[in-house]
Amino acid sequence: MAATFGPPGPTIARSVLVHDPFDQEAFEDVLPRAPGLRLLLESEPPETRDLAFDLFCSFYKYFVKLLPAEAVVPERRRHRDLLGRALELREHEKLRAWTRLKPVETALATELVLDLLLHERGPEEAEPGKEGGEPADVAEPENADTSTERLREVLGDVREDLEAAVELVAAWSSGPGEETRLPPEIKMQLMRNLVRNPRLRRIALLFGRYRRMGLRERELRAPLASEEVVDFVQGGDVARALTAELSNFAMREREDLFYAKVVTHQLLLYELWQRHERPRPVYLCLDNSGSMSGEKEIWAKASALALAHLALQHGRSVEFVLFGDVADPLRIVSLHPQDNGPERLEKVTDVASYFLGGGTDFQKPLAHVLDAIGEARGGPGTDVLFVSDGLCPLPEEFVRRFIETKNRNDIRLTTVVIGGEPFSLAAISDTVHRLEDSLQAGDELAAQFASSFLERASGPNLMRRPQRAGRSEPLVFDHFLPEEP
Repeated sequence: MAATFGPPGPTIARSVLVHDPFDQEAFEDVLPRAPGLRLLLESEPPETRDLAFDLFCSFYKYFVKLLPAEAVVPERRRHRDLLGRALELREHEKLRAWTRLKPVETALATELVLDLLLHERGPEEAEPGKEGGEPADVAEPENADTSTERLREVLGDVREDLEAAVELVAAWSSGPGEETRLPPEIKMQLMRNLVRNPRLRRIALLFGRYRRMGLRERELRAPLASEEVVDFVQGGDVARALTAELSNFAMREREDLFYAKVVTHQLLLYELWQRHERPRPVYLCLDNSGSMSGEKEIWAKASALALAHLALQHGRSVEFVLFGDVADPLRIVSLHPQDNGPERLEKVTDVASYFLGGGTDFQKPLAHVLDAIGEARGGPGTDVLFVSDGLCPLPEEFVRRFIETKNRNDIRLTTVVIGGEPFSLAAISDTVHRLEDSLQAGDELAAQFASSFLERASGPNLMRRPQRAGRSEPLVFDHFLPEEP
């Protein structure tokens, strides 16, 4: 046999994108942790795995480049046509903003896109040779029938769903970046549940919108300072020392004087008045009766979760009270600022997933709030949100008890009635909002909660320094002035 000399011939690839061993390793590493994608590939022909890897690379890689057509095996050139059209779409680039260099998010995006492309053909498009009772064959994703418009729609839908899931996971982490430290299996399962469950997907989508609206609403208003300077005093707290005192520390010849003042508590300090002695806890009572199913339940839980997230950011504890009929048990879910990320995410999923059905009883959740406040023994006051679409009478004795406890413990009750009148709730509520069944004003009300409901955090009994006669506010330098006769 004659020897062959010269450089080797060009390699023909089954993948249509330029990739390296690290990309292959990332795909193989995340596949066992992505049960949805793994089961999808196991139920499809072997060539589907090649398309899945190409989609994975197109979402995961920082730079994406197609191989030349002659470098791809002929039976995969339709994959190349599909990926080539996808890379030209703006929707693909928007989706990559949530998946680039993120294996878990990329695996979920690959599963969703591949599933939609594989099962996009309905039974009316069955092949002529099939009998009426047999199911239609699954459409080949690389088929020319997969139009660019359909591809744009698939990528846009997946991007919206993935964005909502990622935002909810990130928002409920206890600190910046903590969602990336979740175990990949837990993170994948959580985001997949959010995307695959229609109710949870809708709640996650609205939660992200209401959270952003609430943050913007609070930013538009001048925030209340937690502390302000009201006077000068002497002490040893260096953190509140005047600049003139700190200048002594910067001068070598006066450094000993600074230390002497610290030891003898003779530093001139700013005296600060604290507006918020302690954060007010928040109770969110949500109706889970059968009439609330659908958009009403989704709006109530999405807006309540957004409100809870903003409250926790300000150090306020939150308790969800999910109620139904008098015979139904209350579902109590407590959230605290010190909760870690996985614990918070588990509780949030519990709130979003739980639903009772059945009738409505107002007394049971309100009595629970009164009992919980009574156990706190005179805290800094409480804010309560009550959302329902039902009608339920309240006994006069209970109304009297609630109003007495409300005045004694500084309870502020905000009521939202969907598609009805407040009636029995009007007598015990500080604020009542009415929403039509269509929830047309729901977005505005959810954003308003951030500025109206949460802004009332200051307690009623704030002790300030006695004011001088004829002044509405004390001046910083009042103690330097001679006493007025």
